[in-house]
Amino acid sequence: MATGKGAPGKPWAGSPGAETEAIRGTHMDIDFKTKISRLNPKQRTWFATAIVAIVLADGNIDRAEVDFIVKLVSLVPDQPTVERLKKFIQFKTIPPLGAPAEIDRKLAMSMMIDMVRVAVSDKHFPDSEKVMLMKVGKSLGFSEGEVEKLILYGFELMAQSAKSA
Repeated sequence: MATGKGAPGKPWAGSPGAETEAIRGTHMDIDFKTKISRLNPKQRTWFATAIVAIVLADGNIDRAEVDFIVKLVSLVPDQPTVERLKKFIQFKTIPPLGAPAEIDRKLAMSMMIDMVRVAVSDKHFPDSEKVMLMKVGKSLGFSEGEVEKLILYGFELMAQSAKSA
């Protein structure tokens, strides 16, 4: 970790870990349902790209969505991919997904659940995010009906969140 310009033991604002450190200390801990350790580098990259696509689908990036992105991008194995994803975020451009790297159905389901959680983390669920979830779900091999059930799950999460707020 680069130090020297900030507090002792803390990354300075220009260091690679600074934004991760800043968010980690100020907001909720993100608990992915997907077992990230079970993903190979290609799968991690695809998952991170899909999360970025979901977040950017509505054109707005909420603080809760940033937390998901920062945590997931920190798990991407190579720096050029991280930089590429950051540019998509910076310019609010949805990244191309391509086909997912061979992902078994159970793992794909946990990824979809995480993506639904990301989509509703900002407390709204516009059609553009639903369309993106449908596209991602179909690319993972789910039927339209299965993805629609996951989208309904997203509405349930939002209702639960509203009751607890």
